[in-house]
Amino acid sequence: MLDQEIVNFLISWINENTIYREVLLNLEIIDLELEELQFKACKGRCPILAFFFPPNIIYIAKLNFENICNQSILLHEIIHVFQYQSGNEMQNVFKEKEAYEIQNKFLINESLKNGYFEQLNVKKCRSIQSNVLK
Repeated sequence: MLDQEIVNFLISWINENTIYREVLLNLEIIDLELEELQFKACKGRCPILAFFFPPNIIYIAKLNFENICNQSILLHEIIHVFQYQSGNEMQNVFKEKEAYEIQNKFLINESLKNGYFEQLNVKKCRSIQSNVLK
């Protein structure tokens, strides 16, 4: 279940740990069943759990957002909203690179903070989340 407390935590983390210090304007997060999300993004099945639709909408699959890997997906998409609202002129490939780097930083920091035996990263989370996509 996605609640505002998790969204606020992620935005706060971004403000404290990245170059982004803006306040997000009218952010709308819409959680959908996986099949509906994939149809909206790809007109059929595809390996996607979330996407950003400018200027302020994030579509994301209904996931367990107590899970740090799932939180990191939302964080990644929130980064895209920050990029868009800050007028970032980077090419899309560099926007994705930046979002993945920040997502990895979040996963490593949260792994350390929570005392995980093994640090999480995007690659490890993707292998865990691949079960959702089947």
